[in-house]
Amino acid sequence: MSVTELTRPTTDPTRTTDPTIDGDAAPSGSDLPSPARPSPFPLGWLRGLAALAVVTFHAYQYNRTGPESTWPWSGTAHQLMLGTDLFVDMFFVLSGLVLWMPIALACAHGVAARPGRVLLMRRMARLLPLYYAIVLVVWVTTNPSLPGHWQDLLLHLTFTQVYSDQYIFWTDGPAWSLAVEFHFYLLMALSVPLVYRLMERRRMRRGRLAVASALPALCAVTSVAYLTWASVTHQPETDWSVWFSPLTRGADFAIGMGLAVLVAAGVRLGRSARIALGVTGVAALVALVLSRPFGTTAGEWWHPLYAAAVATALAGIVLHGGPWSRAWDWKPLVWVGTLGYGVYLIHEPVMRFLGSHGFLPEGRPGGFFLVSAVLVAVPSIALAWLSARTVEPAGLRLLAMTDRRGRSRDYYEHMAAEDRMERV
Repeated sequence: MSVTELTRPTTDPTRTTDPTIDGDAAPSGSDLPSPARPSPFPLGWLRGLAALAVVTFHAYQYNRTGPESTWPWSGTAHQLMLGTDLFVDMFFVLSGLVLWMPIALACAHGVAARPGRVLLMRRMARLLPLYYAIVLVVWVTTNPSLPGHWQDLLLHLTFTQVYSDQYIFWTDGPAWSLAVEFHFYLLMALSVPLVYRLMERRRMRRGRLAVASALPALCAVTSVAYLTWASVTHQPETDWSVWFSPLTRGADFAIGMGLAVLVAAGVRLGRSARIALGVTGVAALVALVLSRPFGTTAGEWWHPLYAAAVATALAGIVLHGGPWSRAWDWKPLVWVGTLGYGVYLIHEPVMRFLGSHGFLPEGRPGGFFLVSAVLVAVPSIALAWLSARTVEPAGLRLLAMTDRRGRSRDYYEHMAAEDRMERV
């Protein structure tokens, strides 16, 4: 989940532009136009809204009752609640869009952007402080006697809990999605040097965009092949390391990366086409949620379908040069968006704490689970707000110690320049 991903208006990673990528810097004689760089997309609020939806679902899950763990609702309402896991797929699509955008723009313009290690450093600077703080605090409080479940701690600190059926959801359940995302951050960072090398050999813009499309295509094909293998070999539904692995979510990231390539290619749509895409994407999501089979591994194929529908709806926003509707900049939405990553990661430990101390009501049928959702959401939002002003900025301060190329920043460069001037 990162999530941060699209969270802070002042340092929003949706600002996909890079000062090293512009038309003026294009090689002479190339076929490049000099398009205006895209403005930041108004998508940050989606993560906050999605995080609150996940909180609501976990409250719904917490309120199961009886020896058979009966859900509070049944029928269509129950199907809709189970469908909230589509928001995790949306997180992955957004991450693919945001992370691949500077690479796709670099290919479109024929000018290398930041090195891959810098892209990875920037992402980790936003995510690691809170992630490690949550993992360490929860693990220490739930393992008061050493050595405790040290395997669980090691796996979470190295983002490898997704390879363990036992520990994948321990410590902080939602953290599995951050582990999946980390694999793709690393993959993208490692691929950047090769992408730039291949890009430099293509003088035509079409060829460079084909280079930018290669990794998304590879991720999509690999993910579909893996899902096919898991389905054909009838992997058990309880083999969490199979069905929640990075390979099963590769298509999600690929779809987001493909959308980034379309934006970098300069694809822009008129108002009617964008409205049609938005309506089609949302309608497809509703239809997919209502038709998804549960209790069978066949439902795992709905995740790439969710991602495709999400990308269709997002295309109605990002395939546009702006200005966007003022509704996307509504302050409450933007504020929720700034806290999305924190709420997503913090809410489960909060729920476990409140439940273990008797602060959450007993489960019962009907819509009473919404009370639990509010009781969990309020302290989670408060803690996310506190984290956004204390823990999370720590990584950004460390990042400020490096320059745009990932090298240690020279704080005395100006003094050296002054010394040279005096000698002249």
